[in-house]
Amino acid sequence: MDADRAGRELAARWCDAVARGDVDAWAGCWRGDGEWHLAGEDPIVGIDALTRVFAARRAAFELCLPELLFGWVDGDGDTAVARWYVREVQRTRTGSGRELVGWYDDRILRDRGEWRFARRRFWLLYRGPRSVAGEAFSPPPPASP
Repeated sequence: MDADRAGRELAARWCDAVARGDVDAWAGCWRGDGEWHLAGEDPIVGIDALTRVFAARRAAFELCLPELLFGWVDGDGDTAVARWYVREVQRTRTGSGRELVGWYDDRILRDRGEWRFARRRFWLLYRGPRSVAGEAFSPPPPASP
């Protein structure tokens, strides 16, 4: 699979795992030595730390829905870089809502035959309140082939 298609599929799998709160699927998107750089925070490095931080943060939300707005992938061989503009709608377990808008700059590598994130750096453009007063439903299980 070429880098462009692999990068797009990886970003989509990551969004799906976030939306479903599937910690194992989310961790499967990362290399063991992956780095997650969130705006204004120290980098989170290594699969154990990545998984621990994601699980704790995602558990705070009843709904966390990332949406890829647009992006690109540039690479060949086993390495690529990508940029994805994203919007994320969130609702905490206490019912408050917010929206984030920003972009991810990614470095992805083919790792044991699978494309994975080596580094994701999130740049925040907007964070603010969002009405999510409606009913939230549980996301479906992963799709099966």
